[in-house]
Amino acid sequence: MKIFKLTQSIKKRMKMLHGSQKAEDGTIMQRESSGKLKRKRHNTESVCTPLPPPPPLLKTANDTLISDFDILSIYSDISKLNAIEEHLNLLYRPFTCFVKSRCNYKLFELECLLSNTRYEPHKHPALFVRHTNPSCSLRVYDNGNICSQGHSYDGAALGAQCFMNTMEQLGYSPMFYHPKFNVVNATFCMPFGINLENFNGEYSGDCLYNPETHPYLIYKIHESNIKVAIFPVGYVYVMLCSNPRCTQKVISNILPLLYRHRNVELELMSERERELSSGDINFKLLWENEFQKAYQNTLKYLKPQEQQGQQQLDLKL
Repeated sequence: MKIFKLTQSIKKRMKMLHGSQKAEDGTIMQRESSGKLKRKRHNTESVCTPLPPPPPLLKTANDTLISDFDILSIYSDISKLNAIEEHLNLLYRPFTCFVKSRCNYKLFELECLLSNTRYEPHKHPALFVRHTNPSCSLRVYDNGNICSQGHSYDGAALGAQCFMNTMEQLGYSPMFYHPKFNVVNATFCMPFGINLENFNGEYSGDCLYNPETHPYLIYKIHESNIKVAIFPVGYVYVMLCSNPRCTQKVISNILPLLYRHRNVELELMSERERELSSGDINFKLLWENEFQKAYQNTLKYLKPQEQQGQQQLDLKL
């Protein structure tokens, strides 16, 4: 009996020893597995690049939040278009045609004979005329000068020509002589400066840049006469577009290029300093007049018959 009891106690002790060894092995395995998990996490964290922070939201005067992505896709969301245009100080210019008809008009008589006219000599020396086909508005002066504004260059010139055809029916003999068009179609100002040297280095084949003579860079659009004048403070002129859709397309295409070549040094400037560096309204109008003198001869108007002939020549070629 004693031997039996001893064997039973020995067996119990052996079982306890085996159980303690299993527990120790389990804790060791848990420690090893936790160490492996930590190493894996450390490796994955070292391999994976951190996500970039989201772009800051800008609050406009109308309490509308916009981001850099909204500005880059300016015409995709119409609900934010007004806020983006206000933030960039985006101003569109009407398409204007100026013609010297070499004819003297009696504006009081024209106001009585023509419809949709207004003549108030005590307020303005011109006769205001509205056309519906094509849609345009005209200012007619007694010395024969006509200023027509429309939705495109062709529409503005065609409106002036239709008015002259009406004048021929009334006994006048006007001439459609040497029409001139406005060159600048839109202006806007980026909230940061532009590194023109880097911009010219990347797009040297499409740029005209000489900082010793001019403080701006001219960027030419492929296969067109459209040009964009970029100043280092972020002020931009869009020129020689034929219609509003063309102007919007150029603006949407040039914005990513401007963001890519932003000047970090000028970006640290305050809003007040940036406004002072961009110049006042007289400074901006001065450069607009300079661009008008430089590029006004590049725009040529073809009459409807000449346009058809040019299209037929293009088809033959």
